[in-house]
Amino acid sequence: MPQTIFLRIGERDRIPLGAFIDSLRDFLGMLRDFDATISKDTKGSVVWEVVSLQQDSPPIVGVCPTPRSKKVQDISAVVEAQVLRNTHLLTTGGQPTQFMSSSALDYLESLAEKSKRYGASAVYVNGGGTKQESHITEKTLENVQGLTQVTFSGYGSVVGNLESITVHKRNEFRVWDETTGKAVTCKFELQQEDKVKALLRQRVTVSGMIYANSSGAPVKLDAEALELAERGTLPTIQEMSGLVSDFTEGMTLKQYLEAISDG
Repeated sequence: MPQTIFLRIGERDRIPLGAFIDSLRDFLGMLRDFDATISKDTKGSVVWEVVSLQQDSPPIVGVCPTPRSKKVQDISAVVEAQVLRNTHLLTTGGQPTQFMSSSALDYLESLAEKSKRYGASAVYVNGGGTKQESHITEKTLENVQGLTQVTFSGYGSVVGNLESITVHKRNEFRVWDETTGKAVTCKFELQQEDKVKALLRQRVTVSGMIYANSSGAPVKLDAEALELAERGTLPTIQEMSGLVSDFTEGMTLKQYLEAISDG
């Protein structure tokens, strides 16, 4: 049975109306994005209806999912669980699951940004009398930005498993980079969609413009070429060193790869 999922906005007695509306927009965007990613339907599988609006301080809004059609499987419990899990992971320094797209990260970043002014927010459910709650704090913001902020860019390749495809707000898929063990969000063009789908759950080599964070780990990639990778295939030294002029920050390539793997 669908559960109500709540958003508590900040910790202050009063917040500006604009911040309240922006927070609701971010919350709805995150719910819709997870729904579209999990259901593999750009329109999503449910409609989120307001069922609770508490006039306490801070304000709390509760929404409940209603399936768009009786013919559609109700995955709302999975959507809510993924929202709670990924929020918790990104507040505690973990890696998001394959269901969290870059646009969902953007929505969470926007919610977390408000914590600097209005205090921590939270998402929670009260299923079976047990409260499951995940907080959205300045630490969430720091961790999300660590995943998304780009410091370097250059042409190169990433090798790893293609684990998920999202076509809700952006056309993108995720590859778990074998060098860093972390997910890289890859943007692709509409004409590449059939090939991307054919290689789902396969080990692939993706080439294009890579955007990396301050540690040199790839964060995003504009996919120009996508191929099935043979076992034992890794990017060449030329491909990896082309990202920035001093990619290894003075270390040997072996030392650098060991350093980012330990991180």
